[in-house]
Amino acid sequence: MSSPSITGLAAPRLAQPSWRARVAVVAAGMSAFFTMYVTQGLLPSLRSVFHAGVAELSLTLTFTTLAVAVAAPFSGSVSDSFGRRRVLLCSIAALAATTLLAASAQSLHALLFWRLLEGLCIPGIFTSTVAYIGEEWPAGEVPAVTALYIAGSVGGGFLGRFIAGLATARWDWQAAFVVLGLINVAFVPLIAAWLPRSSRFRASTGLRASMVDLPQHLRNPLLLATYAIGFGILFSQVCTFTYASFHLADAPYDLDLRQISLLFTVYLLGMLITPLAGRLAWRFGQRQVFAFGVAASALGMLLTLLPSLGLIVLGLTLSSSGVFIAQSMATSQVPVFARQARSSAVGLYVMCYYLGGSLGAFAPSAVWARAGWPGCVAVVLLVQVLIAAIALRVWPARASTQQVVEQPQRQPEQA
Repeated sequence: MSSPSITGLAAPRLAQPSWRARVAVVAAGMSAFFTMYVTQGLLPSLRSVFHAGVAELSLTLTFTTLAVAVAAPFSGSVSDSFGRRRVLLCSIAALAATTLLAASAQSLHALLFWRLLEGLCIPGIFTSTVAYIGEEWPAGEVPAVTALYIAGSVGGGFLGRFIAGLATARWDWQAAFVVLGLINVAFVPLIAAWLPRSSRFRASTGLRASMVDLPQHLRNPLLLATYAIGFGILFSQVCTFTYASFHLADAPYDLDLRQISLLFTVYLLGMLITPLAGRLAWRFGQRQVFAFGVAASALGMLLTLLPSLGLIVLGLTLSSSGVFIAQSMATSQVPVFARQARSSAVGLYVMCYYLGGSLGAFAPSAVWARAGWPGCVAVVLLVQVLIAAIALRVWPARASTQQVVEQPQRQPEQA
């Protein structure tokens, strides 16, 4: 993809970003995912607390991911207008507050309300961080730094589930929300101190002007394909781990809450592999690495059909690692394919991604009721075949990592 001619002087990128800036990016990824899926491993326990069915309990995931999907395009436009770093820090603080307040819920309906508000706070973290990386790091390092952000989100997803499981087993489910909320409170000053102020951010003329750019993204075939891919990525991941929890909590496995929480340690391999995938993308191209990730995930899903618990865990490890590789490739493509207003382009991606997650938690409940775990595996494999076909057909073999439009110089963001 050729780049338009550059007009005006461009502010220098973070030529030699400090390790602190990279740690701040990882922390930003972790902060959102501490609470995003916190109830996923708790569903068997919440079933006895609220005396609700699988479909009702899955709404504790669906409400959050659906709220993320609805708010994502707007949060991207807010970031385009008010600045990456400012929106990032405010979003983490708001998420910490709503997580702490969720601990006060006395009914499933009240918990769903707070889960909805949590979801509204989360997109500002995604859209601001990904857009910040695309603007501030050298173009050749964008896939690798984006992979660090994804690795942080993987770590947050694991630790959130793991800590929640231990806290619930030791005290109750409310304690899980208190602990995770306090961790996010601690992240706010850390990121504020270690993430440099933006040097290349150029504000939109207003929130309305930023929203005007959204239809342009929807006319970009590369972005449309990537949005569809993002939808399928999270659909398959949420479906897998939501219904695997029920599958392994039932006979013949009968895993308890602590054991199900330990199941999410399979995410740790993904946290280690994802940064490596970013480096491989520089050598082989995002499309090739994406295809490898999807193939690995599909193979892992097939392994989960075997009766051995050890092979099921191995399959879930392979499946989640492949999904994280695919996600890092798709996420790094968005700011490259966007011609302008990159944060709102990321916002649309996040919207589609979490619409997929919303359906992945709730829609397969009908398949689960009729065909159990094998039916859910079949659904996931079908989705993965579709997104692999889209990527191989639409994505260029080696997309340029150079930004499509360079941002003119402006004063550093004051946040």
